[in-house]
Amino acid sequence: MKNSDLLLRIESSMPFLSKSEKKVGEYILNNPKKVAHMSTQSLSTACQVSEPTLIRFTRKLGFNGYREFKLQLSANLVSKQLENTPVRVDINDSAQEIYEKLTAFTIASLKSTVNTIDGNDLETAANYIYLASQKKHQIFLSGMGASTVLIKEFQIKMMRLNIQTVFYEDIHLRLEACTNLKKDDLFICFTTLGSSKENYELIDIAHSRNAKIIIITQYGNSKTSEKADITLYTSVIENNLRLASQTSIVLQSMIIDTIFLIIALKDYKTISKDVQETKELFHRLGHTVI
Repeated sequence: MKNSDLLLRIESSMPFLSKSEKKVGEYILNNPKKVAHMSTQSLSTACQVSEPTLIRFTRKLGFNGYREFKLQLSANLVSKQLENTPVRVDINDSAQEIYEKLTAFTIASLKSTVNTIDGNDLETAANYIYLASQKKHQIFLSGMGASTVLIKEFQIKMMRLNIQTVFYEDIHLRLEACTNLKKDDLFICFTTLGSSKENYELIDIAHSRNAKIIIITQYGNSKTSEKADITLYTSVIENNLRLASQTSIVLQSMIIDTIFLIIALKDYKTISKDVQETKELFHRLGHTVI
């Protein structure tokens, strides 16, 4: 993530912090200007945590220590990134207000994800998928709960590129099928918080089979991505009610669209020809291409 989005980085990392580290994160998010002038001792006292906890917190965010973190926080405030911080959803909000605030959350997350996504990793992920298809390697998909919606979307997009993928909704069949992975096959996992133990089991199996692994997850979820070859991070800023991961679906869907276009542009003439032939076939059959 680019340095200018430090506060958004903290917001995204909150689900993955320890109880003590969350105290630090919450205090910084609520008092960023004050923290920019606080020492490690004064901040740890204000948060009621030890100084080593404060140091661990800054290192989890990718800094060498508190001094480097504080310098970046000051730069963050100067660049007025706080203007992008979403407003809170209130229980008495009207339907229009809820829609506007959800839109604000999504836009803020989309802008922040521009900074968490590494362009080289996106290109490499697309190349893994393209080469796996060209060499007839298996492309195995996984995800739990709401992530299955993203898997279906991904399958449809890949099908339109004549790239076949494998996904079983039944977790036992998925585990069984995953044991058939071979070296250089591809395993792709969609997850937001990485809280499902099934994902870890499947990732472990894929890793033991020497398959290439791509993880699409929320920034800060380092545990899930430990065994990944490529991790594509989204910066999800959810509303304060946290009843559902509305924006995570939108953000991961954007990554799917990006990968689709990267692969499609590798052979644009052929893809365009195939799309036109599909449209003509549907027209002859009296259907509309969706």
